[in-house]
Amino acid sequence: MQQKNPYTAYERTQVNTADQRQLIVMLYDGGIRFLQKASALIEARDVEGAHGNLLRARQIVSELLSTLRPEKGGEIGENLKRLYVYMFNRLVEANLHKDRAMIKEVEGLLATLREGWAGVKVQAAADPTKSAETLKRVNVRG
Repeated sequence: MQQKNPYTAYERTQVNTADQRQLIVMLYDGGIRFLQKASALIEARDVEGAHGNLLRARQIVSELLSTLRPEKGGEIGENLKRLYVYMFNRLVEANLHKDRAMIKEVEGLLATLREGWAGVKVQAAADPTKSAETLKRVNVRG
């Protein structure tokens, strides 16, 4: 019997035990990582590798969009929805043209959003009720 990769098992446990804020931050981290890989692969002229990484980044943005609850988040939720749709469309274009500038743009947006959600995570430690309410209103279907 073949042993499973211990790192994969660790990652799976980390995802299964993470709270909603951690999951969102992990999605942003994954999206940023795939975009960085795609950009490096475009520079190395590995079109197929870049394509795969851009697809994975796009899937992450799609997941963020599908778990969003804009109807409960008010103006912030609607703006976040528009931003996710914009990023998704930019990734489609970036993949078609293998455009590193577009990739960098989306990477910057994800990094900014990640920073905000990481701040919500820090705020949760200080006031768990307030940040939990924010999370319920804006993102992640329960």
